Amino acid sequence: MIRLIDAVEAFLLRLGIFSGFATLLITLVVVFDVTGRAAFNSPFHSGVEISELLMITLVFFGLAAAQQQRQNYAIDVVSRHLPLPVQSTLELLGYLFCLGVVVMLAWPATKQALVSFERGESGFGIVPFPLWPARSILAMGLWLLAVQFVCDILRHVLGTPRVSASDVDVKAAGLE
Repeated sequence: MIRLIDAVEAFLLRLGIFSGFATLLITLVVVFDVTGRAAFNSPFHSGVEISELLMITLVFFGLAAAQQQRQNYAIDVVSRHLPLPVQSTLELLGYLFCLGVVVMLAWPATKQALVSFERGESGFGIVPFPLWPARSILAMGLWLLAVQFVCDILRHVLGTPRVSASDVDVKAAGLE
């Protein structure tokens, strides 16, 4: 079971790294658009729409990796002073709650992406840009985050916590 969880998490981490390359692509699109507009008085048509699609890719394909590496915000002012069994229970309840919220967001996002695809929905602009790819990426990103929460829950129940880079940094700095 742990090998499967490790494989899934490795995939999600690679996808998170891949999403980071969207930043480079956004930069290239903007530079190309600005250069075309300034030098040739001819902007890159659909540059804004492509940048928006890449931004959605950056954010939503990176969510699961951020959760996996514990890079999301956590407020533990009170919980870190509780006994370890209580901390463990609260952590599990937090994972279950977050999984429920993410699934409640992913389900309608998926339905909206399918409807957008069926209708051939597109944005207004010089070049009609389809909206379904962005809606699909958003929905997939939420489902992948849900998968990561399932991995977190399974790791917690099986008693095999993941050691993230931030945990190693904290221990190395002696800030425990």
